[in-house]
Amino acid sequence: MRRRRALAIALVTIAVATAGLVGCGKDEVASPTSQIDVAKDTSAKAGILAIETGIKAYIAATGAAPPEASQDVLGSLVQPWPENPWTKAPMAEGTDPGDYTYSRGTGTGYTLVGHLSGGKEYAKP
Repeated sequence: MRRRRALAIALVTIAVATAGLVGCGKDEVASPTSQIDVAKDTSAKAGILAIETGIKAYIAATGAAPPEASQDVLGSLVQPWPENPWTKAPMAEGTDPGDYTYSRGTGTGYTLVGHLSGGKEYAKP
């Protein structure tokens, strides 16, 4: 009798745990890989903001947007230079995750786009 009761309790516990998992959709339980991508995207966005700050400082000092948003041009204004969270190399012009594209406009105009996981983009300003 005692064994039957213990077995019944165990089966009910398993059934309740399984029912709880079955009700979870893919949006409710994030995989570790997607959480890592979220963290890397956040790091890349922080790097883009640092580069944008360097661009704004360059504009304040010269009255024009920089010819390029590279470490060579902005490195004295952005220290330390941000790291690409995917490659661990310094962020650079490119379209891979953790890289960015920069387009100089007229006068003080510019476009800075960070490239994130899954082909997402993070545009500044």
